[in-house]
Amino acid sequence: MTTSPCIKSVNRSALIAFSPHGTLLAAGTRAGVVDLSFSSFSYLEIFEVDFSSVDRELVMCGRISCSESFNRLSWSESVSSSEEFEFGVVAGGFADGDIGVWNPKLLMSPGESKSALVQQLSRHKGPVRGLEFSSLKPNLLASSGEEGEIFIWDFAKPTEPTHFPPLKGSGSATHGDISFLTWNKRVEPILASTSSHGATVIWDLRKQKPIISFSDSVRRRCSVLQWHPDIATQIIVASDDNNSHSSRIWDMRNTMSPVRELAGHTKDAYALNNAIQLFVTPFIGIFQPNDVSGILAMSWCPHDSSYLLTCAKDDRTILWDTNSAEIVSELPAGTNSNFDVHWHPKLPGVISASSFHGKIGIYNIEVRLACARYSVGEDSETLKAPKWHQRKAGVSYGFGGKLVAFHITGPISKASEVDVHDLVTEHSIGSSSSEFEAAMCSGDRSLLRLLCEQKTQESESEDERETWGFLKVMLEDNGTTRTKLLNHLGFSLPAEEVNDTVQNDPSQNLSLSGLDRIEEAKEGFDNGEDFFNNFQCPNFVTEETAPVLEEPIAEHDLQNGNDDSFFDDAIQRALVVGDYKGAVAQCIAANKMADALVIAQIGGDSLWESTQVDNLKSFLDVLQLFHVVVAAMVNNDLASLVIIRPLKSWKETLALICTFSQEDEWTSLCETLASRLVTAGNTLAASLCYICSGNIDRTVEMWSKKVTVGHEGKSCVDLLQDLMEKTMVLALAMRQQRLSASLCSLIEKYAEILASTGLLSTAMEYLKLVDTENASPELVILRDRIALLSELGPVSPWPVPPPLVPTRCPCSCPWLPQDVTPTPPAPSAASPTLQTADVSNVPAQKRTVIETLTRLCNETSEALGGSHSVGAKRREIDDNSKKIGALFAKLNNGDISETAAEKLVQLCQALDHCDFPTALKIQGDLTTNYWDECSFWLATLKRMIKVRQNAR
Repeated sequence: MTTSPCIKSVNRSALIAFSPHGTLLAAGTRAGVVDLSFSSFSYLEIFEVDFSSVDRELVMCGRISCSESFNRLSWSESVSSSEEFEFGVVAGGFADGDIGVWNPKLLMSPGESKSALVQQLSRHKGPVRGLEFSSLKPNLLASSGEEGEIFIWDFAKPTEPTHFPPLKGSGSATHGDISFLTWNKRVEPILASTSSHGATVIWDLRKQKPIISFSDSVRRRCSVLQWHPDIATQIIVASDDNNSHSSRIWDMRNTMSPVRELAGHTKDAYALNNAIQLFVTPFIGIFQPNDVSGILAMSWCPHDSSYLLTCAKDDRTILWDTNSAEIVSELPAGTNSNFDVHWHPKLPGVISASSFHGKIGIYNIEVRLACARYSVGEDSETLKAPKWHQRKAGVSYGFGGKLVAFHITGPISKASEVDVHDLVTEHSIGSSSSEFEAAMCSGDRSLLRLLCEQKTQESESEDERETWGFLKVMLEDNGTTRTKLLNHLGFSLPAEEVNDTVQNDPSQNLSLSGLDRIEEAKEGFDNGEDFFNNFQCPNFVTEETAPVLEEPIAEHDLQNGNDDSFFDDAIQRALVVGDYKGAVAQCIAANKMADALVIAQIGGDSLWESTQVDNLKSFLDVLQLFHVVVAAMVNNDLASLVIIRPLKSWKETLALICTFSQEDEWTSLCETLASRLVTAGNTLAASLCYICSGNIDRTVEMWSKKVTVGHEGKSCVDLLQDLMEKTMVLALAMRQQRLSASLCSLIEKYAEILASTGLLSTAMEYLKLVDTENASPELVILRDRIALLSELGPVSPWPVPPPLVPTRCPCSCPWLPQDVTPTPPAPSAASPTLQTADVSNVPAQKRTVIETLTRLCNETSEALGGSHSVGAKRREIDDNSKKIGALFAKLNNGDISETAAEKLVQLCQALDHCDFPTALKIQGDLTTNYWDECSFWLATLKRMIKVRQNAR
């Protein structure tokens, strides 16, 4: 067996006594034993028990020589208010019958140790075998000797102790030498003594006489006894009889036979060990008792009454489980026996053992318990956690927003109470989720737009306001979405075109008024106005404004117009021969674009188109903003426009896409722009473009980055709530029917948060949106746990995913295509509620139950908010109606026993008189005795009574 490390030790053959606070230890040289140096001197020493020190040797704090060696040693708590005795007093029983009393404070003070002896008491005629201070009344000291008398000393004044008349018995059982005595740990005036001829006597100081006397059938010689730390009527008596060295637990209420016997020490080990010692060291046999074996000392653990230490002459120190009478562990075998053992008064699991080998050791018994786990086996019933590891109170978080707390009801009783509380750590998510669900439930896009408008106004962040604004635009009715988006981007149609645009394709009618000015302000290039002011245009005059030429233009005037112009001559020569293409080429070379367009119009369609292209190319050489737009419109090449437009003008680019793109290219153009914005690091603009494209996955990915890193001082839960609301609104706006993997993962996280706040039904509705193919194992487990906890019945096979409308009540969305909605199964019979339950067959004597509980349910509903209630309160009202309706159905069908029905009538009578304590008492009686038939409505009834009681 693995050895137990010795924490502290000192080489002494001495009895010990811990100070009441456990920081000091008194050691008195034991009578009849010598140390390894064969010294005949006797000392009383004080050692410091300092576990913070790495030194394994106990440090001596004081020492005084004594005339005699010790048979017993005891240390009391402070018995005086004076600081002189702040460490209490130490009493020692000598072999000559005297009792010495010392002040440990003086004993530890340098130069004052000689005055540490307070009193030398001489009352006993033989060796003092019994000596102990009372733990309940520390000023009382009991002592006994061979004459069979017990003296009670009062140390209220340590320097002037008094004593009571000696306790004497009248029967033969009380005669003879007393081998040990001890005070009761629970009842102050009770003490017990035992004698060498086998009698154990219980004394009552109030009566000054024995009240109980008993012995076993063979009258074994008794050596030591201990009171049970927790049970005042139980005591254990040990024997050092050579033929019967066991310990027996007795109960004073019945002393006919012992309650339990602890047998484990053997004399064979002692005989062999003693023979070896006599052979090796003959002197040791002289000083050790050689006519007896058996138990020499024992100590009952004050921290866990199921543990008992015993040491005997078989060289074993055993730790017992007193409940099962089994050996739990033992100290490692040494070369000699222990004769004294004690538990540390303050540190659970720490013990001391004094051996004939001349060593005082302090051990941690928990190391032995850990070793026993592997040597005895983990399945052993004796392996249990010590009581000092037991938590007297504790809490644990539970699934579904529950907090479980427990506490022990009494210091001795093993009973405990367990309370389950509803714990909501995120108060905002409940109310936000309820408002959000209300908007989702309606399926009305106008209500969803109102929700977006509300979120826009409530948002403190400009980014959030912009996001909700875009979501609102996406919810606009078909045919107006692009118009609303243009308005949101800051562009509007001329007033006279608005009505026509609503009826026609906006891509053909929308104009970008003001686009030039925006580009000018943002880009800083030459504006288009300067270009066209300097543009050479042909003179187009109307009939009304054309001037009347009074004289024909002279030919030489035309010929003299640009005589120096080489290009004019070349153009004219080309025109003369009808070479329109050459004339256009000369005009373009001369940068006369207007003239080139006029000539190209004469030269045919092919020349006209090629001239347009050349004209636009020349524009791009001069300006690279406005004319890029013109080129894209003419060439119908918006993809190139999106790629080359500057990203800081992304709103104008998006407006161009909105105005000129066709339906089949809208999504790709928006995603191209969004992708460029992501690369540039503009997350907000990218997410807005992804919203326009309807790419939910990419949009959620952009939004999720804020949840991961935190944003604007909000908690992750609030950010996840916002993310979920935006995602669901976007999914509804896009009319998406099946969920992607990323959206399923988001729903799973959100459902976990809803479940943790107690919103189980809401969490379940979201989980139902995920079909079997996309459900992860974690999501399946979460769904099953919610189903089992929220009384939603057994988990059914996964249903076909319904349209994406999370709600607690059936609702239809008018915009959902009917051909993609699965055909619902045939509805089952609706559960009865308070309003629908049939009560026509309820007997007259039970009609009061219907009336009273109906009134109670209505009053409870009003207290919870009535028709205006939402969220958890709404669910509680619905649950009350269902459970009470089920009760009414049971009464109507006669499924409630007569005794339970009578109790229910009495409960309702108490409610009619507003006697809520009586009603709750009757409800508790029903819970105890009629749970099997009434469990489905009892908890609901109790909840309603408490709500009604608090609403008064």
